[in-house]
Amino acid sequence: MKGNTWIEGWFEKCEELEIKPWEWDFKQSYIQEPIPKDKSSIDLILDYKSRKLKEIGICNVTKKTGRNADCDKEPFYIYQLLWSTDYKPEPKSLLNLDRYNLIRGETMNSFITTFNHFKTLTYDSHIKHKFEKFATATHCIGNFIVLPHWMNTGRYKFSQDYWDVTMYSLFHFFKPLGCWKQFVERYFLQPYVNNDEEWTVSEFWEGHFEGIGNRNRLKPQNEQELSEYLHKVNIRIEERGKWIIKKVCEELQLQHFTFYDELKDRQIRFSNELK
Repeated sequence: MKGNTWIEGWFEKCEELEIKPWEWDFKQSYIQEPIPKDKSSIDLILDYKSRKLKEIGICNVTKKTGRNADCDKEPFYIYQLLWSTDYKPEPKSLLNLDRYNLIRGETMNSFITTFNHFKTLTYDSHIKHKFEKFATATHCIGNFIVLPHWMNTGRYKFSQDYWDVTMYSLFHFFKPLGCWKQFVERYFLQPYVNNDEEWTVSEFWEGHFEGIGNRNRLKPQNEQELSEYLHKVNIRIEERGKWIIKKVCEELQLQHFTFYDELKDRQIRFSNELK
Protein backbone atom coordinates (compact mmCIF):
# COMPACT_ATOMS: atom_id res chain seq x y z
CA MET A 1 0.00 0.00 0.00
CA LYS A 2 2.86 2.37 0.79
CA GLY A 3 4.17 2.05 -2.75
CA ASN A 4 0.77 2.85 -4.24
CA THR A 5 0.50 5.85 -1.92
CA TRP A 6 3.89 7.15 -3.09
CA ILE A 7 2.91 6.79 -6.75
CA GLU A 8 -0.36 8.64 -6.23
CA GLY A 9 1.45 11.34 -4.26
CA TRP A 10 3.97 11.69 -7.07
CA PHE A 11 1.18 12.05 -9.62
CA GLU A 12 -0.39 14.74 -7.44
CA LYS A 13 2.93 16.59 -7.33
CA CYS A 14 3.18 16.35 -11.11
CA GLU A 15 -0.27 17.89 -11.44
CA GLU A 16 0.57 20.62 -8.94
CA LEU A 17 3.75 21.59 -10.78
CA GLU A 18 2.13 21.12 -14.21
CA ILE A 19 4.68 18.50 -15.24
CA LYS A 20 3.55 15.38 -17.07
CA PRO A 21 4.87 12.29 -15.23
CA TRP A 22 6.70 10.99 -18.30
CA GLU A 23 8.55 14.35 -18.42
CA TRP A 24 9.42 14.37 -14.71
CA ASP A 25 13.18 14.69 -14.26
CA PHE A 26 14.17 12.46 -11.34
CA LYS A 27 17.11 14.75 -10.62
CA GLN A 28 14.33 16.65 -8.84
CA SER A 29 14.80 14.02 -6.10
CA TYR A 30 17.93 15.89 -5.02
CA ILE A 31 16.66 19.49 -5.27
CA GLN A 32 14.35 20.87 -2.59
CA GLU A 33 12.56 23.46 -4.70
CA PRO A 34 11.06 22.79 -8.15
CA ILE A 35 13.73 22.84 -10.84
CA PRO A 36 13.72 26.40 -12.27
CA LYS A 37 12.30 26.53 -15.77
CA ASP A 38 15.23 28.67 -16.93
CA LYS A 39 17.83 26.23 -15.56
CA SER A 40 19.93 24.65 -18.30
CA SER A 41 19.24 20.92 -18.41
CA ILE A 42 22.84 20.33 -19.42
CA ASP A 43 24.16 22.35 -16.46
CA LEU A 44 21.83 20.41 -14.17
CA ILE A 45 22.97 16.98 -15.33
CA LEU A 46 26.61 18.06 -15.04
CA ASP A 47 25.89 19.21 -11.47
CA TYR A 48 24.33 15.81 -10.81
CA LYS A 49 27.30 13.95 -12.28
CA SER A 50 29.63 16.16 -10.22
CA ARG A 51 27.71 15.14 -7.06
CA LYS A 52 26.63 18.70 -6.32
CA LEU A 53 22.93 17.92 -5.79
CA LYS A 54 22.88 17.45 -2.02
CA GLU A 55 19.32 18.20 -0.94
CA ILE A 56 16.50 15.80 -0.14
CA GLY A 57 14.30 16.82 -3.00
CA ILE A 58 10.73 16.31 -4.11
CA CYS A 59 9.56 12.68 -4.04
CA ASN A 60 12.97 11.41 -2.89
CA VAL A 61 12.46 7.81 -1.71
CA THR A 62 15.99 6.59 -1.08
CA LYS A 63 16.91 9.59 1.10
CA LYS A 64 20.26 9.65 -0.66
CA THR A 65 21.93 12.75 -2.10
CA GLY A 66 25.25 13.98 -3.49
CA ARG A 67 27.72 11.20 -4.24
CA ASN A 68 25.09 8.57 -3.37
CA ALA A 69 22.32 10.06 -5.52
CA ASP A 70 21.11 7.69 -8.22
CA CYS A 71 18.06 8.78 -10.19
CA ASP A 72 17.12 5.38 -11.55
CA LYS A 73 16.74 3.98 -8.03
CA GLU A 74 14.11 6.52 -6.98
CA PRO A 75 11.01 5.14 -8.79
CA PHE A 76 11.38 1.61 -7.45
CA TYR A 77 7.72 1.50 -6.38
CA ILE A 78 6.91 1.67 -10.10
CA TYR A 79 9.34 -1.16 -10.82
CA GLN A 80 7.73 -3.19 -8.07
CA LEU A 81 4.26 -2.58 -9.47
CA LEU A 82 5.05 -3.30 -13.12
CA TRP A 83 7.78 -5.90 -12.92
CA SER A 84 7.36 -7.49 -9.49
CA THR A 85 10.85 -6.62 -8.33
CA ASP A 86 11.56 -7.78 -4.80
CA TYR A 87 12.46 -4.43 -3.27
CA LYS A 88 11.44 -4.20 0.36
CA PRO A 89 10.95 -0.51 1.12
CA GLU A 90 11.93 -0.57 4.78
CA PRO A 91 14.63 1.84 5.99
CA LYS A 92 17.37 -0.79 6.03
CA SER A 93 16.84 -1.92 2.45
CA LEU A 94 16.54 1.68 1.26
CA LEU A 95 19.99 2.36 2.64
CA ASN A 96 21.36 -0.73 0.94
CA LEU A 97 19.41 -0.60 -2.31
CA ASP A 98 22.48 -0.73 -4.54
CA ARG A 99 24.27 -3.47 -2.69
CA TYR A 100 21.63 -6.05 -1.89
CA ASN A 101 19.06 -5.96 -4.68
CA LEU A 102 19.94 -8.35 -7.47
CA ILE A 103 17.43 -6.82 -9.89
CA ARG A 104 17.51 -3.04 -9.74
CA GLY A 105 16.64 0.11 -11.62
CA GLU A 106 19.08 1.22 -14.30
CA THR A 107 19.36 3.93 -16.97
CA MET A 108 19.05 2.65 -20.52
CA ASN A 109 20.69 5.40 -22.59
CA SER A 110 23.57 7.43 -21.17
CA PHE A 111 23.75 11.19 -21.72
CA ILE A 112 27.30 11.75 -20.57
CA THR A 113 28.93 9.24 -22.94
CA THR A 114 27.72 11.04 -26.05
CA PHE A 115 28.01 14.52 -24.57
CA ASN A 116 31.65 14.05 -23.59
CA HIS A 117 32.44 12.71 -27.06
CA PHE A 118 31.18 15.95 -28.65
CA LYS A 119 31.70 18.59 -26.00
CA THR A 120 34.86 19.99 -27.62
CA LEU A 121 33.07 20.50 -30.94
CA THR A 122 30.94 23.42 -32.06
CA TYR A 123 27.57 22.28 -33.35
CA ASP A 124 24.39 23.92 -34.57
CA SER A 125 21.80 25.35 -32.19
CA HIS A 126 19.30 22.61 -33.11
CA ILE A 127 21.79 20.00 -31.84
CA LYS A 128 22.19 21.91 -28.59
CA HIS A 129 18.41 22.01 -28.21
CA LYS A 130 18.24 18.20 -28.66
CA PHE A 131 21.08 17.76 -26.14
CA GLU A 132 19.14 19.91 -23.64
CA LYS A 133 16.09 17.71 -24.12
CA PHE A 134 18.16 14.54 -23.72
CA ALA A 135 19.75 15.90 -20.53
CA THR A 136 16.28 15.89 -19.00
CA ALA A 137 14.97 12.76 -20.74
CA THR A 138 17.92 10.72 -19.48
CA HIS A 139 16.40 10.71 -16.02
CA CYS A 140 12.75 10.37 -17.02
CA ILE A 141 10.81 7.18 -16.34
CA GLY A 142 10.90 6.14 -20.00
CA ASN A 143 14.68 5.75 -19.86
CA PHE A 144 14.65 3.47 -16.81
CA ILE A 145 14.44 -0.31 -16.71
CA VAL A 146 15.28 -3.07 -14.26
CA LEU A 147 18.27 -5.30 -14.92
CA PRO A 148 20.41 -7.74 -12.98
CA HIS A 149 23.13 -5.74 -11.26
CA TRP A 150 25.94 -7.63 -13.01
CA MET A 151 24.39 -7.13 -16.44
CA ASN A 152 24.30 -3.36 -16.23
CA THR A 153 27.81 -3.24 -14.78
CA GLY A 154 29.13 -5.28 -17.69
CA ARG A 155 27.19 -3.85 -20.59
CA TYR A 156 29.00 -0.49 -20.73
CA LYS A 157 32.19 -1.94 -22.24
CA PHE A 158 30.20 -3.78 -24.86
CA SER A 159 27.57 -1.17 -25.73
CA GLN A 160 28.86 2.16 -24.39
CA ASP A 161 25.35 2.37 -22.91
CA TYR A 162 23.59 2.72 -26.26
CA TRP A 163 20.38 0.82 -25.71
CA ASP A 164 19.96 -0.31 -29.33
CA VAL A 165 23.27 -2.19 -29.03
CA THR A 166 22.18 -3.78 -25.75
CA MET A 167 18.91 -4.81 -27.40
CA TYR A 168 20.78 -6.25 -30.39
CA SER A 169 22.73 -8.50 -28.05
CA LEU A 170 19.60 -9.54 -26.15
CA PHE A 171 17.82 -10.27 -29.45
CA HIS A 172 20.45 -12.84 -30.38
CA PHE A 173 20.27 -14.37 -26.89
CA PHE A 174 16.49 -14.53 -26.42
CA LYS A 175 15.32 -15.28 -29.96
CA PRO A 176 16.65 -18.90 -30.07
CA LEU A 177 14.93 -19.48 -26.72
CA GLY A 178 11.60 -18.38 -28.16
CA CYS A 179 11.05 -15.61 -25.62
CA TRP A 180 12.23 -12.47 -27.42
CA LYS A 181 8.78 -11.00 -28.03
CA GLN A 182 7.69 -11.77 -24.48
CA PHE A 183 10.75 -9.90 -23.18
CA VAL A 184 10.00 -6.88 -25.37
CA GLU A 185 6.37 -6.78 -24.28
CA ARG A 186 7.18 -7.30 -20.61
CA TYR A 187 9.45 -4.26 -20.47
CA PHE A 188 7.63 -2.09 -23.03
CA LEU A 189 10.54 -2.04 -25.48
CA GLN A 190 8.53 -1.89 -28.70
CA PRO A 191 9.93 1.59 -29.54
CA TYR A 192 13.34 -0.05 -30.01
CA VAL A 193 12.23 -2.81 -32.40
CA ASN A 194 10.56 -2.93 -35.80
CA ASN A 195 7.08 -4.34 -36.23
CA ASP A 196 8.24 -7.03 -38.62
CA GLU A 197 8.03 -10.80 -38.33
CA GLU A 198 10.97 -11.16 -35.93
CA TRP A 199 10.73 -7.79 -34.16
CA THR A 200 14.24 -6.92 -35.27
CA VAL A 201 16.15 -4.26 -33.37
CA SER A 202 16.29 -0.80 -34.91
CA GLU A 203 19.65 1.00 -35.08
CA PHE A 204 19.91 4.56 -33.78
CA TRP A 205 21.69 5.40 -37.03
CA GLU A 206 22.62 3.38 -40.10
CA GLY A 207 25.68 1.22 -39.53
CA HIS A 208 25.66 1.56 -35.74
CA PHE A 209 25.86 -2.19 -35.16
CA GLU A 210 28.92 -2.38 -37.39
CA GLY A 211 30.75 -0.55 -34.62
CA ILE A 212 30.32 -3.38 -32.12
CA GLY A 213 33.77 -4.33 -30.88
CA ASN A 214 35.16 -0.82 -31.37
CA ARG A 215 34.25 1.60 -28.56
CA ASN A 216 34.83 4.77 -30.53
CA ARG A 217 32.83 3.50 -33.50
CA LEU A 218 29.82 2.97 -31.23
CA LYS A 219 29.56 6.72 -30.72
CA PRO A 220 28.18 9.02 -33.44
CA GLN A 221 30.93 9.80 -35.91
CA ASN A 222 29.64 13.08 -37.25
CA GLU A 223 26.97 15.72 -36.72
CA GLN A 224 24.45 13.92 -38.92
CA GLU A 225 24.68 10.71 -36.86
CA LEU A 226 24.57 12.74 -33.65
CA SER A 227 21.44 14.58 -34.78
CA GLU A 228 19.76 11.32 -35.77
CA TYR A 229 20.65 9.70 -32.47
CA LEU A 230 19.38 12.56 -30.32
CA HIS A 231 16.16 12.75 -32.29
CA LYS A 232 15.50 9.02 -32.03
CA VAL A 233 16.50 8.53 -28.42
CA ASN A 234 14.35 11.43 -27.19
CA ILE A 235 11.29 10.18 -29.05
CA ARG A 236 11.74 6.62 -27.79
CA ILE A 237 12.15 7.68 -24.18
CA GLU A 238 8.97 9.75 -24.38
CA GLU A 239 6.99 7.03 -26.16
CA ARG A 240 7.94 4.37 -23.64
CA GLY A 241 7.46 6.75 -20.72
CA LYS A 242 3.89 7.54 -21.75
CA TRP A 243 3.09 3.84 -21.95
CA ILE A 244 4.61 3.15 -18.53
CA ILE A 245 2.52 5.91 -16.95
CA LYS A 246 -0.60 4.67 -18.75
CA LYS A 247 -0.06 1.15 -17.39
CA VAL A 248 0.54 2.47 -13.87
CA CYS A 249 -2.64 4.58 -13.97
CA GLU A 250 -4.72 1.65 -15.12
CA GLU A 251 -3.17 -0.83 -12.70
CA LEU A 252 -3.89 1.44 -9.73
CA GLN A 253 -7.15 2.89 -11.11
CA LEU A 254 -5.76 6.41 -11.16
CA GLN A 255 -7.33 7.49 -14.44
CA HIS A 256 -8.80 10.61 -12.83
CA PHE A 257 -5.58 12.60 -13.26
CA THR A 258 -5.69 15.24 -16.00
CA PHE A 259 -2.61 13.91 -17.78
CA TYR A 260 -4.32 10.54 -18.32
CA ASP A 261 -6.57 12.14 -20.93
CA GLU A 262 -3.55 12.24 -23.22
CA LEU A 263 -2.87 8.53 -22.64
CA LYS A 264 -6.21 6.77 -22.51
CA ASP A 265 -6.49 5.98 -26.22
CA ARG A 266 -2.77 5.34 -26.83
CA GLN A 267 -1.16 2.14 -28.00
CA ILE A 268 2.59 1.79 -27.73
CA ARG A 269 4.33 2.24 -31.10
CA PHE A 270 7.16 0.27 -32.66
CA SER A 271 10.34 1.89 -33.93
CA ASN A 272 9.27 1.89 -37.58
CA GLU A 273 6.05 3.66 -36.57
CA LEU A 274 7.89 6.56 -34.93
CA LYS A 275 8.96 9.56 -36.98
